[in-house]
Amino acid sequence: MAGKKKIFNVIDLFSGVGGFSKGFEQAGFNIVSAVEFNKSIANTYTKNHPNVKMFSQDIINIDIKKLSQNKKIDIIIGGPPCQGFSMSGRRIRGNGKFIDDDRNQLFYQFYKIVKNLNPKVFVIENVQGILNLENGKIKNEIFNLFNSIGYDLKVKVLKASDYGVPQQRKRAFFIGNNLKINPDLFYPKKITTYKNSYVSISDAIMDLPVLNNGEGEFETQYTKKPISEYQKARRKKSNILYNHIASSHDERIIKLLEMIKPGQGRNDLPKNLRTKSIHSGSFGRMELNKQSYTITTRFDTPSVGRVVHPLQNRAITAREAARLQSFDDDFIFYGSRGSIGIQIGNAVPPILAKCIGEQINEILIKKHLNKEIKNNNFQLKLL
Repeated sequence: MAGKKKIFNVIDLFSGVGGFSKGFEQAGFNIVSAVEFNKSIANTYTKNHPNVKMFSQDIINIDIKKLSQNKKIDIIIGGPPCQGFSMSGRRIRGNGKFIDDDRNQLFYQFYKIVKNLNPKVFVIENVQGILNLENGKIKNEIFNLFNSIGYDLKVKVLKASDYGVPQQRKRAFFIGNNLKINPDLFYPKKITTYKNSYVSISDAIMDLPVLNNGEGEFETQYTKKPISEYQKARRKKSNILYNHIASSHDERIIKLLEMIKPGQGRNDLPKNLRTKSIHSGSFGRMELNKQSYTITTRFDTPSVGRVVHPLQNRAITAREAARLQSFDDDFIFYGSRGSIGIQIGNAVPPILAKCIGEQINEILIKKHLNKEIKNNNFQLKLL
């Protein structure tokens, strides 16, 4: 789509820092506006998407006309939080609907904006567990809700590593359209990349500078040349390295990490040294030739998961986590350590978003061109 006019407009709701937006932008869409309530996260979005109108406010009070920027909106994307999906058995038996739960007003706002702006397509991203909640009742209610306003939809769980992301992240994607097109066609096919294999952790991060405990700067220089195609692609637009700062672990943690080999974790330590943890992957060290597990908001804390660098005795940095989420190196994260963790861990991987966007764009362009051809033939008949 490089050099071609972007003919379809997108709004990103509950945008976070804009992994979804970045992927759709790369797929050839025009991102009109975004909504993100958290000011710190919205700031990172705005600095990385300077041409997008950001609404950093409560979506419940949003002016939908202003949100559209007086443009026809073709796509609405986003990951609305759904805190109230798990309802009591009594309420289920009483035919209660999740959309009526006050805790699900944010999801309702997504539905309300789709209903008002009537886009051709919408995409909702959520955790895969949503599909089995209340034995599938919640999923069925979502289908019924959007069916009632003219949308055909489908939901599939997509694994990020199947689309060129070096991470085994799985998320549910609801895709709906009001074009009378089989919604199954809007999902991208799995791809193989880089020597017909999955992108590994080594492919993703091993060109980044070696850091010891607590080392690193917000802005620094590359010290190695990129080797893999993935590394080259992430560095293509950046001559400076940002957000590569190692967390400071105390000496006790460092000594534990020194004992853990790639693929091992807390349970491989001597029993007298095992720390208490509710996380099964606690103190897990990554393996170079595999994909990472799901990057969470606490990727800088060894005790919460498999986030220990494959070779170095520390948790991964924000830039390493961003690489594993498929952000390019020119995407800079701003804010506190905790905020940046949320920004990266909650993002839709841009490469996965791009694959989804390209598939949708291809269908819409065909639809658009067919419409133009029919209009031109009609005009010719009149002449």
